[in-house]
Amino acid sequence: MAGWGQKIQELLVGPIEVANYARSAMTTRKYYTERFAGLLNRMNPGDVVLLGFGGVDHMIHNGSRYVPVPEYQELLGLFTDYIRSEGGVPVMVTPTARYAFSASGEVKNTRGEYPRAMAEVAAERGVPLIDLTGITMSLWSRIGPTRLRQYFCWLDAGEHPLHPDGNIDSSHLNHPGAYEVARLLVAGLVERSVLSRADVDIAALMEPEGLPPVSHEFTVQSPESALHYARPSGGAPSFARPVTGARVGPMTKLSGTAAPGTNYLLFFEQGQYIGGTGVGGTGQWMWRRAVEWAPGDHVVQCVGLRADGCSARAEQHFQVIAEVAPTVITAPKENTFTGPKVRFAGRAQGATKVVLMEGGRLIGATAADEKGEWHYTHAHRWRAGHHAVDVIALFGAQESAPATVRFKVVGVPENSGIRAAGSSREECGEACDHRPFTGTW
Repeated sequence: MAGWGQKIQELLVGPIEVANYARSAMTTRKYYTERFAGLLNRMNPGDVVLLGFGGVDHMIHNGSRYVPVPEYQELLGLFTDYIRSEGGVPVMVTPTARYAFSASGEVKNTRGEYPRAMAEVAAERGVPLIDLTGITMSLWSRIGPTRLRQYFCWLDAGEHPLHPDGNIDSSHLNHPGAYEVARLLVAGLVERSVLSRADVDIAALMEPEGLPPVSHEFTVQSPESALHYARPSGGAPSFARPVTGARVGPMTKLSGTAAPGTNYLLFFEQGQYIGGTGVGGTGQWMWRRAVEWAPGDHVVQCVGLRADGCSARAEQHFQVIAEVAPTVITAPKENTFTGPKVRFAGRAQGATKVVLMEGGRLIGATAADEKGEWHYTHAHRWRAGHHAVDVIALFGAQESAPATVRFKVVGVPENSGIRAAGSSREECGEACDHRPFTGTW
């Protein structure tokens, strides 16, 4: 694994020192509250600070990482204000595109609204912007799905000693990939006059783009012949995941084991070769298709290559779900009154989880059972007044369109004398029979 921040120094020739304070999987909120003060203490007037956020903030299926767009934009503004107050020069950088191709081979934008949201803040604050999302999506399109794997932390089982079971990572770059993205970033800094041509290695920036080599799985010669091997040897490979008949997402990973002596696995659908993977030392394997699976039912065959020929064929069935239907909210009813302990419930057919949001901010999440039914009660009471809550159904990382319920809470206003009753005394204990009503129930 490597990040583009690690490679910038290799592209500079002037007396410029790069201090890389980036950390993987850091949201804007987490960095602002845990690391930003330390960065400011080390920063000197005139330093350029590259703000590369938005890679994980959009993960609504992960409550510990999700940062809603309004908060994301507020934090970017705060980063900018503090950096400028200390004489620094902020530059905003949208996240690198993931290795994600549609079933027909087009690069997908998996970063949601966050690149656009960052661009809006940059324009409002007059901050230079490097749109790495758009730049890398264009580069990934030119490279294509059969080669792009060479720029990511994507390894077959047995390919690397630190990853004996393999590693399928469509988010994090490896060293060659990080260097190529750093070239694009530094060129953008020169174009925006953040750096001068005298600061950078122009020859390195002007090198022909070139293409990484084709991934090994796409260099197999006559793979279809393995499907018709006359005398199979060794047992057929086995699938651990997905299980037979499972419902999975378009980027699902397949995994399992192979019989001793199996060196490589070939995968087919409807008689067509679709990819392959190496086998680890203990027979384990892991594979993901270079492009998404199309929605619907799939039957995949797998054949192992061995020194003494080809194995028997294994077959697995699964269903790919590409869209999640919006949930039906059954409680509270639309435009009805409720007490402060609001109970939410509904049905989300085919979903595994629902998240609840108010005003664009995540307020809770709960699982959906096998029938798609779910219910949720917030740990804290709702304030009196009108509310509107959006509920989004999830299947893995896939989201439905939001379903909205509006309701009215009957409660005691904050400025009511009821809430002030007994405020001159310490709170009464449970044994006290004259404890005043404070407006909560």
